[in-house]
Amino acid sequence: MPPKLTVSLASPVDGSSVLSLTPTLTWGDGGRAATYRLMVAQDNNFQRLAIDVNNIGDLSYTIPSGKLNGDTWYYWKVLAQQGNQLSDWTAPWSFRTPGGVGPASTGTVRVSATLDGTPWSGSVNYRVSGPFTDTDNSVPWDFKSVPTGTYTVTYNYGGPSGASLASITPQPTLELDTGSTVHFVFNFQSQSSSSIKVVATLNGSPWSGSVGYSFTGPFKDADVIVPQNFSNLPSGTYTLTYNSGGPSGAVLSSISPSPNQTLTPSSNIIYTLNFSSVSVSNLSVTASYNGVAWSGPVQFSLSGPINNNYSSVPLQLNNAPPGTYYISYKAGGPPGATLGNIAPGQSLVLTSGGSAGFILNYYAQQQTGNVVVNATLNGSPWSGTAGYQLSGPFRSNDNQVPRTYNSVPVGNYSLTYTGGGPAGAVLTSITPAPTQSLSSGHTIGFNLNFTAQPSTGTIMVNAMVDGQPWRTQPGSGPVSYTVSGPAFDSGDAIPGTFSGKPAGLYTLSYNSGGPIGATLTGISPSPTQNLAPGGSIQYTLQFTGQPKGYVTVEATLDGEPWSGSVGYVLQGPYVESGSSAPRDFANAPQGSYTVQYSAGGPPSSTFIGVSPPSQMLPSGGSITFTLMFHFEGLPPVPPPEPEPRPLPPPLPPVPEPVPEPHNDGPLLK
Repeated sequence: MPPKLTVSLASPVDGSSVLSLTPTLTWGDGGRAATYRLMVAQDNNFQRLAIDVNNIGDLSYTIPSGKLNGDTWYYWKVLAQQGNQLSDWTAPWSFRTPGGVGPASTGTVRVSATLDGTPWSGSVNYRVSGPFTDTDNSVPWDFKSVPTGTYTVTYNYGGPSGASLASITPQPTLELDTGSTVHFVFNFQSQSSSSIKVVATLNGSPWSGSVGYSFTGPFKDADVIVPQNFSNLPSGTYTLTYNSGGPSGAVLSSISPSPNQTLTPSSNIIYTLNFSSVSVSNLSVTASYNGVAWSGPVQFSLSGPINNNYSSVPLQLNNAPPGTYYISYKAGGPPGATLGNIAPGQSLVLTSGGSAGFILNYYAQQQTGNVVVNATLNGSPWSGTAGYQLSGPFRSNDNQVPRTYNSVPVGNYSLTYTGGGPAGAVLTSITPAPTQSLSSGHTIGFNLNFTAQPSTGTIMVNAMVDGQPWRTQPGSGPVSYTVSGPAFDSGDAIPGTFSGKPAGLYTLSYNSGGPIGATLTGISPSPTQNLAPGGSIQYTLQFTGQPKGYVTVEATLDGEPWSGSVGYVLQGPYVESGSSAPRDFANAPQGSYTVQYSAGGPPSSTFIGVSPPSQMLPSGGSITFTLMFHFEGLPPVPPPEPEPRPLPPPLPPVPEPVPEPHNDGPLLK
């Protein structure tokens, strides 16, 4: 192997100033390179190129006038090449054109390595990234005059044979200051000897010979022979890939135990390439002329497991891979004859270990007919754009109906619909059949039959509670939901039917309500469904009921239990009237309940209230209300009337007084 190409920069010295805008750059090498490539840029990543010249035959280059700016810092590097061999790029140097100042903030990044604590030099691939980014494959190496900033070194692969990377010190990321040097060290450690062995089998028996394969992992290699042993390999995960070759007439059936295996220190892994023999299959192409075997020039192609063009028959392909083959006739055959058909058709299946063949059947006289393609819409003739493919001895892809193909070769023809047709209609059939046989001088017709579809459909909304159908009715509880999509609607009844909705994607949204004491657990089959033209979709609101409880209504008379006829109404999530106490109301959903007294109760009593006035029934629990009455007693009996007393006897009459006599006058009588 020829020694590695080298090249080193000479002048202008790194960081110096040049005296003109057309400086001469010089370099040196080991005396073997034939040509060089030079790059000059305003940045050390060489993104803003000023010069990129290849195939320089000298060890110097004078920059032409007009390429460089004054008062500017430039970076330059050189690559040596001889034939297909290339050197590494030199580390970039810088120079200043007249009137400039030095590039601010540069330093050096150094990368080295150790093996078991001792300095080591050699091939190792790594990447330095930061304000300056580069990939190299040897250590030690200095990246000089690079911008300051944060740098990270990443190990890719390589290093001492049989060793693995243990660490990067002082750490993978360091900060470069102006005029300073940061130093990354790859620390490798030797590993115990590990190996990979590659073997092969044929039909389960060991086999040795030529076979191409490769494996990748911490170590990469390729070989063309089995068995083969690869020793002193670093541990890690390896992948074996089969490339080509192996036993004649056999195919690779598997790689065991697996194409991917993990190699641990001081261990070995074995890959086995398992081959299986395949049966020999034969494919032929022959021709006949008026029923008699014919040989001569004819152009055709085969596609399938084998893809090729041929120019004569008979054709015999031995050891052809099994599979489906297609033949396409192009031209040729007996003079003055036409191809009537291809038997068994334009495709056939070649089985493993079997034989199959195409026969090109030619006829002396013209063997042609006509093929017509029409269309109907709802049973009436229709014309327009509809895509279809006609296949057979003559082939065509077309998009117009009606269409007539005159003077096409006889044989079997098939029509395949590919798209289009009347707006809003679908293809329902091809009549009289999608495949028909055309005989000489005759006409066959294919009818594409379309049926118009309605542009709207129906949306139905149902509900289930605990797996049983549920519908809205008095006392069942209200419900609210919304249907959104190409059209918007809402409903408050179950079942709900929305007819005449335009086709498209619809979503059912539950708003509130439903069976008393139940919660919505889902919408089936999905909250979003596609309504096809003329179709229908159904949503089902799935509710799950909560455990029911008991409400008891009792009565007391002056604090003592009482039973009998009394009217009242239980109100809450569950509403029912009662006519006696005590009484239990079962299957009551949770919620707030009250009892309202209406009439009746103990005789000679008055209703004084319900205790407590309201209560919260928990799920699956029980509560008790008490109707309280007070006994008022019988009404008072009035005292008997006193008997009347007898009247006293009448008083005697009072005598009139007798007037006294007067002496001074006569006595009147």
